[in-house]
Amino acid sequence: MPFYLVIQTSLIEANDEEAAARIAVDQIRSGKVAVTVKSDETTVSHIVVAAKPAISLADPVADPEDGGPVPATHPAPTSAVEADRKATLKRIVADAFSLLKRRP
Repeated sequence: MPFYLVIQTSLIEANDEEAAARIAVDQIRSGKVAVTVKSDETTVSHIVVAAKPAISLADPVADPEDGGPVPATHPAPTSAVEADRKATLKRIVADAFSLLKRRP
């Protein structure tokens, strides 16, 4: 799988670095985001993508283990990173098993 360098640059007027970072993140969350993507030293693409809508804590979320919705009060993973890591590990294991299968 290839790697890409994805760069988002904004010129923000603010009182300090933290305020500038908050403004930039708010802009990214609120709408379309322009990024520069480099696949190597000579190939550069400029792409605009729509920001993903925020998840409401009041909405039910799908439980990945049984596929059904669960109320938002259901205990969540300790962090978003842990949930992402678990899903990533499941994909890696599935990919590994598919590579080990015999091919005709």
